[in-house]
Amino acid sequence: MHFNLETLKLLLENLNVGICVLDHHDRIIIFNRKVAEQLQQEEDRVSSSILRCHPERAEPGVLKMIGELKSGKLEKYEGWVHFIGRYFYEYIYAIRDGKGNYLATVMELHDAAERAEYLKMSEGWEPPPEHGRGESAPRSPFP
Repeated sequence: MHFNLETLKLLLENLNVGICVLDHHDRIIIFNRKVAEQLQQEEDRVSSSILRCHPERAEPGVLKMIGELKSGKLEKYEGWVHFIGRYFYEYIYAIRDGKGNYLATVMELHDAAERAEYLKMSEGWEPPPEHGRGESAPRSPFP
């Protein structure tokens, strides 16, 4: 069996999970169709900064988390996203080579509507604040 780059691209585009991958410079190198649909953003975010996917006020927190993932201080981040009325659960982690050197940061965004509905019936679950509108809206991919 021969596995090539085209097969990998098709795999990433057809996954039923949103995938965004960042390089060493926090630039997007993979932004699959699913994550574009989930976050209602353009698929042309490849080569733009991850900071452009967030409102300006979120930049310090985003940079801190990515820095801690790169350095190894933080192994992973996971949590809820409430984006324009939809609930997602995200996993963010670093990819490292066999020697532990940082290669990339991966964000997986999973549809979690059913899980959120179940948790809403539980006592003590506080849904996250909604993002994606007004001052919480992502910016254009390129300034």
